[in-house]
Amino acid sequence: MEKNEYQKLLAEAKKISITSVMDDQGMDYIDMRNFAQGIEHDSLMIDKRKNRFYWNSQVENGQVVHGDVLDFVSRFYDMSHLEALNYLTQEHHEQLRKAETIEKPKEPFQYYFEHNTDFSHVADYLVNQRKLSATLVETLHEKGFIQEDKYKQSIFVWSDTGKAVGASVVGSEYNPEKFKHGRFKGIAKNSETNFGFNVTIGTPNKLYVFESPIDLLSYWSMNPQMENCMLAEMEGLKEQSVYRFINQMYLSKGSLPHEGIYIGVDNDQAGHRFFDNLSKLSYVINETGQEIHFKKLIPHDLDIPKENIPIYQEAASSFNVDWRAVGATHKALTNFNTEGKTANSWNVDQYFSGEDFDLFLESKNVAEQLAEIETTTEEYDFQKLFRINEGMDPIELHGLHQKVSSYYEDYRNLGYRPTDALIKDWNDSLRYRVLVQLEARLLESVYERNGKEQMKIHKDEERKKYVAVSQDSQFHEPFFEADSPEEAALLVKNYGFQAVDKEDRVKYQPDRAPEGKNHEESWLMSR
Repeated sequence: MEKNEYQKLLAEAKKISITSVMDDQGMDYIDMRNFAQGIEHDSLMIDKRKNRFYWNSQVENGQVVHGDVLDFVSRFYDMSHLEALNYLTQEHHEQLRKAETIEKPKEPFQYYFEHNTDFSHVADYLVNQRKLSATLVETLHEKGFIQEDKYKQSIFVWSDTGKAVGASVVGSEYNPEKFKHGRFKGIAKNSETNFGFNVTIGTPNKLYVFESPIDLLSYWSMNPQMENCMLAEMEGLKEQSVYRFINQMYLSKGSLPHEGIYIGVDNDQAGHRFFDNLSKLSYVINETGQEIHFKKLIPHDLDIPKENIPIYQEAASSFNVDWRAVGATHKALTNFNTEGKTANSWNVDQYFSGEDFDLFLESKNVAEQLAEIETTTEEYDFQKLFRINEGMDPIELHGLHQKVSSYYEDYRNLGYRPTDALIKDWNDSLRYRVLVQLEARLLESVYERNGKEQMKIHKDEERKKYVAVSQDSQFHEPFFEADSPEEAALLVKNYGFQAVDKEDRVKYQPDRAPEGKNHEESWLMSR
């Protein structure tokens, strides 16, 4: 390669934005105004204005690891300098785009999807697999918000004042080896920047923001009576999208979210960091001076890992403090991450941090400090819980104190739910609700076959099995055992049983076998 040709390619390569490389490589990040933050590497910051990265947790030769887009590709994707140069300039990757500092005319969005002759494949995916409301899905399809294309993909059309300006695409093929999330998920070519799928109900005075169309529709399915609000999704975590939707609400409906902006992001490290960043801000309406705050709408945010609770309790009892304050500290700092990764935007890692942290020892450390800062019985001055490191702003750290205090008060006043596995997003929450409802119906029903043979399903808590047994005392062997409510429901049908009408069930109640803990006893309140 001649020198002039090399210099030309080098100049072109450096124009490619680092965040577009991350998009192309499937590397998740939190998108903020002028910066982006890595999720897997949460100390990785990208300055979008300068198109440079800074990996703050990595130091080489006395300096934080940093560089331009070529350095980024070489370091994170194991390419040589020439390989990185070729990747950025010669391979024509569709996701790669020039940094925003360089103006590039963008073609307007053109709706190019050819619709399938029916909607059955998308309806099956959304209703039967994702458990969304069938009525909601059908209504949105009839209004043109959700379509099925000729490849049987789910198309979620983005609308801006009645005009299609983009679309979210979910593929029909399920292949977890091929696709990170099991299915292809993408954005239609030339879709509007910092926008997403959105629906307005009535005259909106509230804004609900989610990470994806499925999360938005899951929350709506769980709350079908919503009115006077706008629901929107960001296609990830994009602060600018939130402001864009506020602006769209005003332009399309002449109203603003006076009653709040609800942030329904995932219950994971990235989601909590994103909300933490927004919690430091507020939206001010210029005409009235009203300050609108961002409100947290994270699913199952008061869940606590069941196995952690006795450890918190034992550690807290050593210092006669409330174990819920220990749990609240753990939640606020890392969201109970088992690898000790921080889940707070203040990057405080004083407790429960590092891959090899000991949960009991860390809980004891927190409990000991709580004993020092207890003001009255079970009341604590959380402002003294964390040490102030060099370069840390004590005033800004007030937000973290508030975060710990908020979880502690919620655990005390609203309750908590001990859980075997944390629920991550609103679709997980919806499917969990459907599962609980199905289980309740299975366990309370009496089934009969041929008008004479009765069957009851019991849950074996120890073995985590659903066991179908005859109501006739002469039969002792179970009809079947199932690993899940869904499997049990399918087997009921396969064995030819049907549920007895509710008014006839009373005659079978005396034979009802013990079912372990009552559902209400198994968990405390959750948001």
